[in-house]
Amino acid sequence: FYDANGVFLLETPQILTLSGNSVSTEITLDRQMTLDNLAGAIQNAMVRSTGLDLSNSRAATINTSATKVAGLGGYIEIISGSIGEAGKVSFSSDQKIIDALGMGVSREATNSQVEVTLSDSFGNSRQVKIDGNRASGLLDGIDLQFDSQSAQIAGSKGLELGLIVTAGDNQQFTVSVNGTSLNINVAADGTHGWTMEGIARSINYQIMTAIDTGGGQEALKGLAASVVEGEIRLTYERPITVSSAVPNTITIAGASAASTIGLANGSFSGFVDAQKDQDKTSWGFSRYSLESDYGVANGTTIEISVSDGVNSVQLTLMTSLASGNETTADMVMFSSFQASVNDALEAAGVKIRIDQIDSAMAFTALRVGTEYLNNNGTRESIVSLTNFTAGSNALIADRLGLSAGIVKGSGDTNFKLHIVNNEAQFQIGADQGQTMDISIGNMSSKALGVDKIDLSTVEGANKAMGHINKALDRVSAQRSKLGAYQNRLEYAISNLRNTHSNLSAAESRIRDADVAMEMIEFTRNQIISQSGTAMLAQANMVPQGVLQLLQ
Repeated sequence: FYDANGVFLLETPQILTLSGNSVSTEITLDRQMTLDNLAGAIQNAMVRSTGLDLSNSRAATINTSATKVAGLGGYIEIISGSIGEAGKVSFSSDQKIIDALGMGVSREATNSQVEVTLSDSFGNSRQVKIDGNRASGLLDGIDLQFDSQSAQIAGSKGLELGLIVTAGDNQQFTVSVNGTSLNINVAADGTHGWTMEGIARSINYQIMTAIDTGGGQEALKGLAASVVEGEIRLTYERPITVSSAVPNTITIAGASAASTIGLANGSFSGFVDAQKDQDKTSWGFSRYSLESDYGVANGTTIEISVSDGVNSVQLTLMTSLASGNETTADMVMFSSFQASVNDALEAAGVKIRIDQIDSAMAFTALRVGTEYLNNNGTRESIVSLTNFTAGSNALIADRLGLSAGIVKGSGDTNFKLHIVNNEAQFQIGADQGQTMDISIGNMSSKALGVDKIDLSTVEGANKAMGHINKALDRVSAQRSKLGAYQNRLEYAISNLRNTHSNLSAAESRIRDADVAMEMIEFTRNQIISQSGTAMLAQANMVPQGVLQLLQ
């Protein structure tokens, strides 16, 4: 923890912030801490419920005794306990502290594909496959988001790009230095491929064997093969016992124009780099190890037992290749290895599959969370790696970053949903059924998927832009729906206004017609009434005239 000017950075305690799973937590770094102390503090911050709450996470110091490589040790390896977005963890602090920690990502937290099935009481079902924790398309207007996780045990390293040397394609060439030539042969193997380190080891073994055998080939001293940026490099450094008049020249002859390794014929000063045939590359892992490092003899079958908590199967990882077999192809090709392992797991009924994640292999449970078996117990998402071949634990841990253990998933597999239609309903007409339903989606940050974005790193910011773009699309879609609702209501209001106006006019015309008829009827009745009154008056006058005559 010293900067470029030699200043110690922890004279005063510094804060390191861990962010992930939509929360943050802090740990304090001080000058009294050892690497073990720091690893313990990081692991505690990741797993505790008041921290990031990422169960199954771990942080451990890796020492040279574990790596078996001189000078490679004394570092902290941090493994997140969750898959995908939930498992992403970022570290932030003063830039000098981050630089001093020197952290790098060896394996991304990658989502596994999840199959989600929705069934109703009528026997109808829908199914979608998603790469995350949000299922869309099962119910109109409803997204299902879940926190359940499948168990996973993954390595942190081991897979690399090597070369496939097929039958009839033996890589042969002649290398000459200091006036001495040597024929090099990298043999084909119908089962295994070559790691780049394996090719360099084979070439160096052939060089050293020629030197040790004698026969005038001692002049090859100073010639060596190595791997530089994924390519084979042949280097000649003239020994001090050789006259300076001898040039540092490497001459390659007899290499095929279509060489898999990619060495070109010609003379080169000091070193020559190959350019491997990309069409002949394949991912795999090395099975070579020194018996003195791990105590695993040549030809030992390295096995592990894989279990899902119900069924188990013993799998063969590799057949070890030890000292004395440097010219034998050393790479287990992952494509064929993966196919055979997944077939074996399926045949044994083990609900686990193996996949490649970056440069590591991962055993992932096919079950997600805890499954409830119709009131007949439960079945959990479990990955268990046990029963390593005797003495091979260190080899597997060093070569593949895998350790024996049992990991459980989290959450539940099955849920019961009671869906209630809470759409607002508007009566937009006078008759039955003339209604309009309006639904407005949840536009919260969680529903839009932007509640867990990480802007503390360049990669996190790039992924955040993708989440934000999707959120903008959903908001725009919701706004267009609201605009459509508004247009529909405005049309209904306009239509109702027109109807009201038409009814008022019609009623007015009807009312005017009734008044005219009533006036006519009234006048007729008045005339009849007055005529009757006049006739009655005349009839009443007749008796009075008779009485007057009698008088």
